[in-house]
Amino acid sequence: MAIALQRWLQALPPPLRPRGLRYQAATVGHGATLHRRRIFVLPTRQGWVFLGVLCLMLLGAMNYSNSMAFVLTFWLGSITLVSLFYTYRNLVGVTLNLTGAEPCFAGGHGAFHLQLDNPSLRPRLDIELRAAAGGQALSTIAAQDHDPVTLAVPAPRRGRLSLGRITLSTRYPLGLFRAWAYVDAEAETLVYPRPAETAARPPSDAGGGERRQTLELGSDDFHGLRAYQPGDSPRHIDWKALARAQGLVTKQFQRHQAPERWLDWDDTYGADTEARLAQLCRWLLDADNEQQRYGLRLPGVTLAPAQGPQQREHGLAQLALYGEAP
Repeated sequence: MAIALQRWLQALPPPLRPRGLRYQAATVGHGATLHRRRIFVLPTRQGWVFLGVLCLMLLGAMNYSNSMAFVLTFWLGSITLVSLFYTYRNLVGVTLNLTGAEPCFAGGHGAFHLQLDNPSLRPRLDIELRAAAGGQALSTIAAQDHDPVTLAVPAPRRGRLSLGRITLSTRYPLGLFRAWAYVDAEAETLVYPRPAETAARPPSDAGGGERRQTLELGSDDFHGLRAYQPGDSPRHIDWKALARAQGLVTKQFQRHQAPERWLDWDDTYGADTEARLAQLCRWLLDADNEQQRYGLRLPGVTLAPAQGPQQREHGLAQLALYGEAP
């Protein structure tokens, strides 16, 4: 019955529907606080059964005029009212903050990192968080403390993954009542294409994927010495050799230039867009693992060759958002 009433409340027109708190993900320092008027309480299934039993006990006590039955009935009724108050109070004042989100590949789970803050002097026990898109977690917050929570939301397809509405609820302490509140979290993360299991090397690889070496002053590794030439930097002169009467010589260094590869849409095959993106994703991950310089060409998008974590993130983001309107 509680679930049916909750669905009926959600089906009401917007002016009559109980709305959750608005939480702007961009304003990380300003969380959503659960105020009294935003919290709803209804008996659980066990609570309805317990209330029915109390009614039957009251009728029996009135029928037989049994004082001990009255005492037991009213004692259990008072416990029920106290548990209602504690269930409601377990959510009041709790603040929810969004601390970050992690991207994932299609078929996995996007991780949204949240934090529950408890400013009061009493602990908050057994608070359940459930996202509308899927994913749930259970949290217990000590007095004047906070608790980090991660919601793992299923990501069946590539693109943008929104966290959406979060329901915070509790059945503490006896499970007879359920208190809940809504928080609309405007947060999202990226879902990358699922990489293909195997994919042949793209035919547009430059230089066959071999590492090239060039000589350049002031680069990475020491290569040797050569005779001093006018214009050489004093920092590269081997002063120790000069002190040993070996003449004026200059240190020469060697730079290792990473291979360069182009990941081109035209090199993929298959009529399915997702299959072609899966090939590009596999090529990109392989090039990144091999520490190669690589660029990405998609219809209407060109990513200049580079290497490193930033290049990997930019490339995967372009694959995730391919085909979406800016």
